[in-house]
Amino acid sequence: MEHWTRRHLSPRRRLIPAAASALVLAGLGYGGYLWNFSRTHVSTDDAYVTGHVAPVSARVSGTVVEVLAADNQDVKAGDVLVRLDPKDYEVALAQARAAAEMARADLEHALVNVPLTDETTQSLLRQAEAALAAAGEGSEVAAHDVEERRSQLQAKEAAVAAADAAVRAAQADLERARLDRDRMKELVEGGMVSQQDFDHAAAAFESARAMLDAAQQRAHQARGEARQAAAAVRSQTAALATAQSQRQQVKARQAQAEAARGHLDQASANLRQAELNLAYATIRAPVGGRVTKKTVEVGQVVQPGQPLLSSVDLDNVWVVANFKETQLTQVRAGQRATVAVDTYPGIVFKARVDSIQAGSGAVFSLLPPENATGNFVKVVQRVPVKLVFEPGENSRHFLVPGMSVVPRIQIR
Repeated sequence: MEHWTRRHLSPRRRLIPAAASALVLAGLGYGGYLWNFSRTHVSTDDAYVTGHVAPVSARVSGTVVEVLAADNQDVKAGDVLVRLDPKDYEVALAQARAAAEMARADLEHALVNVPLTDETTQSLLRQAEAALAAAGEGSEVAAHDVEERRSQLQAKEAAVAAADAAVRAAQADLERARLDRDRMKELVEGGMVSQQDFDHAAAAFESARAMLDAAQQRAHQARGEARQAAAAVRSQTAALATAQSQRQQVKARQAQAEAARGHLDQASANLRQAELNLAYATIRAPVGGRVTKKTVEVGQVVQPGQPLLSSVDLDNVWVVANFKETQLTQVRAGQRATVAVDTYPGIVFKARVDSIQAGSGAVFSLLPPENATGNFVKVVQRVPVKLVFEPGENSRHFLVPGMSVVPRIQIR
């Protein structure tokens, strides 16, 4: 009877012992795999992707007239992102250039009557004394007259340069008055300001035009006087000069020249600052990356230091993995690792250990624990480990800062 029962068992009942045996073997095999994996690898789920985030902010104040960067757009270093209204900075640059030219003309005028060195002055004195002995008093008077005319010629030429600088300054003032008048005209047509305000702006424009005409007339007159002085110098035949009075005034004139040189340096610095401010009106990408967190719009008035957007460098991202301190016994820099990303199941990225932070995360927290109070409870600490990806692993920019990942470090 028993033999008959075994022979006539259904196939399904015969498979149950075999399946149970297979499950037991599979469980033993998986357990063995996990045991071997735990001996050769360490892993944590407290990890995330991070990278370089470059904030882009304004360096000068102004009104945004153009935004060339879109959300999540890839940009290169130096690409124009935002443009501010440059009109005010262009006018300031023109004024700074005119001021620098005037300072340069003042320096040249101060250097006209300053001997290069005291030795030069003494040489001129000796030449004058020799000429006096050879030619007599009449020759000395003629030589003194020639020197005066030459000094007048140099002063006239310096006056021409100063007059030209004044013309350029008046042109800059006229351009600024014209811009103010044009802006006021648009506002009065839109009913934003009164006709009286526009009339004031128009009157200021006409006044600036008149000042420009006057400056041009003075420049023309200065050129005529310079030509007359040059003709007077060419008419003289003597080449002697008197240096006695010049020698007494060397120090005073040198001090005047140094002061004029200082004014020129200051004007040149102001000119450089005006050039920089105009360049800052065009905001460029500091590094290549992807535009994120854009908060700037056309028409917005921005201030220096105000954040406008950020640029994330997706070619250089890494993983910060917070391992338990008990897992770091055999972790070393250079060890190979793999990174699984929650966003892309099934994809594994190759990486390696770059470095281990010199302190646990709690040490650098806002309120680090104080264990000297008597309430100490031992808690396993976590230490950040930096993992860098192998070259080309993020070439398609799948990984972005903030993503959760699961790294596995091969320690053996």
